[in-house]
Amino acid sequence: MKFITEEDLRILFRREPFASYDLPAQAKLTPGARQFLLDKKISFCDDPLTAKRKTSKPAEVITEAPVTEPAPDRFLLKLETLKAQFLEAGISLLDRDVLLAEQVFDLERKLSFVGKGALSEINPFEPCTGFNKENQNEPYSDCFEITGFHAQSEKGREIVLLHRLRCLVRELAAEAGEKNFNPVINRLSQMICLLYGGNACQRKK
Repeated sequence: MKFITEEDLRILFRREPFASYDLPAQAKLTPGARQFLLDKKISFCDDPLTAKRKTSKPAEVITEAPVTEPAPDRFLLKLETLKAQFLEAGISLLDRDVLLAEQVFDLERKLSFVGKGALSEINPFEPCTGFNKENQNEPYSDCFEITGFHAQSEKGREIVLLHRLRCLVRELAAEAGEKNFNPVINRLSQMICLLYGGNACQRKK
């Protein structure tokens, strides 16, 4: 092992002053040389392990890009919420009208086919003077405006529940430009009309 003396450092410093000193490999400072560097306030490192760490190139850190799942389809999320509202309405109707509740549950199943971009026949679809199997897929407005007068009728609670579902379906259909909702909307209109006691369609031509 080579020893670097104070005299060695003085000679180097006279040739060209320096602010830091790198200890050569396999070399060690004498106490006098170390004191010389301290007196001159010259930075140095006489620890061979630390020197090795400073001269070694740090290992490259490879970070993997985080795996992100694709964002869920907004339309499908809203469709699931709508289906849940149909189920909730069906449960509310069970104690009042079991047959009507079953029809609401059937419409909820229909919504599943809408989400897949396919039409399925609504069962049962009872023909009336305004709707039948031939025109159930066409867009139509409400048969009549629902007001507080209808809400106070004998079947007012059922009518308002179905009207709310119809509004929600029409809102999502308008936002998504989805025509497959038309049979559901028309069936709800038919159910509302029948609840109110209409024997003939009250839809405005």
